[in-house]
Amino acid sequence: MSANSQTCADKDKSVCDYNEFRRLRYFHGMLLDDKDFQAEQLYHSGKRRFLNRMLHGSGVVCGLELRGKKEGRFIEVTSGFALDCSGNEIWVPKNQNIDLASLLPKGKGKPGAECVDEENPEKPKTYYIGIRYDEKPTNPVSVYLPSGNCEERTCENSRYKEGFCVEIVECCPEPEEPGLIKGYCDCENNIKPDKPTRICGICDEFLNSSDSKDANNPQYGNNQDKQACLCVTLEEFCEQSVACPECCSCDKPCFVVLGQITLDKECKLLTICNNECRKYVLTPHLLRHMLVGVFAGFEDYIFVDVEGQPMTPPTATELVDNPIKALCWALHQLVVKQGKFGSKDCKGAVREDEGSTKEQLNRMNEGMQKLSTDVARVSNDFSRSQKTLDERLAALEKVMIPTEADKQSPKSKK
Repeated sequence: MSANSQTCADKDKSVCDYNEFRRLRYFHGMLLDDKDFQAEQLYHSGKRRFLNRMLHGSGVVCGLELRGKKEGRFIEVTSGFALDCSGNEIWVPKNQNIDLASLLPKGKGKPGAECVDEENPEKPKTYYIGIRYDEKPTNPVSVYLPSGNCEERTCENSRYKEGFCVEIVECCPEPEEPGLIKGYCDCENNIKPDKPTRICGICDEFLNSSDSKDANNPQYGNNQDKQACLCVTLEEFCEQSVACPECCSCDKPCFVVLGQITLDKECKLLTICNNECRKYVLTPHLLRHMLVGVFAGFEDYIFVDVEGQPMTPPTATELVDNPIKALCWALHQLVVKQGKFGSKDCKGAVREDEGSTKEQLNRMNEGMQKLSTDVARVSNDFSRSQKTLDERLAALEKVMIPTEADKQSPKSKK
C-alpha cells in the first residue's frame, strides 16, 4: 500500500484553507493509541456543539423555571434543557431545590450585607440566576503498565460525567444594531448614516452626485440628501449577511440566564421573574407552545353550520399538530358542502348571520361587477369630455390663427 501523495493539479487555481476540525482516517495496519480515540471523540463532540451554536443559538429550550415562596430562603429550578453560547447542552433531569445562602456572594462587613443595595439600602437587592454546563472526570480504573509490576499500577478516570452549575450571574444582553425602521426615521430626522462599505453600486447615482456637498456629511449632495440616506440605509440592510453567533470566551462566560430574583434585607425571597433577561431558543416546540397557549379553546367561539346542522371545528391542538387535516376539513365544509362559518361572542351567542360561503362569494362578485360598471361609465364620460374639449380647442384655434386664404382675402389686406 502506498501513501497518499495526491496533489492538486497545476491548473487548479482555487484558494483553499482549513478549519480546526480533524477527522481520523483509518487504514489497515494503523497503530492507535489514546490520543487517536480522544481526537475521535473531540471531533464528533466539537461538531455537535458547532451545529448547536450555528443553527439553534443559545438560551432556554424548555423548562428551567424558577419557583419559590415569598419570604422563603430556597428557590427551585425545574427540569429542563438549554444551550449555552458554545453549543454545550445543559440538561437538568429533575427539579433542583437550592438554598439561596449557597448562591449569594459574601457581603462586605456584617452578615447579610450581600442582601442590601449599597447605593440604595431601602431598595430590594436584585440578582440574576444563571446555569452553565459543567463536566468532570469520573469512574477511576487501574492502569496496567506493560513493563511495570503490580506496585506500579495507578488509577485513571475512565469517564466524563456531564452536568450543570446554578449560580448568581450578571445580566449582559447583547447590544443590537439599529434596525431598518430606525434608519428610515433617522433619515426623516436628517440624521445621515455613514457612507456604506458595500460596493454593490445601488446608491452610486446619489453618492457620486456632482452637486455641492454637505459640510457636515460630505458624501451626500444637498438636493439628494434624503434619497441618498434612504438608499444607503436600505443597501446596508439588504447587502449584509447573517452574523455568526459569538462563542464563549474568557470575556463572555458560558451561562444561560434563567430569571431574576429580589431579596429583602434579611435575604428572604421577595419576587421571581422568569422572563427578565431570559432568552429562548426558537424551536418548533416553542412555536407550538405559543399557538396552543393563545388559541386553545377558540373552537367554542366558532360557528359552523352545514345544511342546518352545527359542526364542531378542530381544536387548536389539532390545528397545530396536524394543520393539513384541519385545513382540509375546513375546505371540505366550506367548498364542497358550502357550509356557513361565523363567530360567537364571549357568551356563546352567534354573531350577525352573514349567510353561507356561496352567498358571500356571490355578494363579492356582484360588488366587483358593479365596481367594473362604474369604472367603465367614468371612462366613457371622460372620453366624451375629452372629445368635446378637443372640438372646442380646434374651433378656437381656427378663429385665433388665420389661414393662408384668410390672409390673401381683401378684408385681410385692408
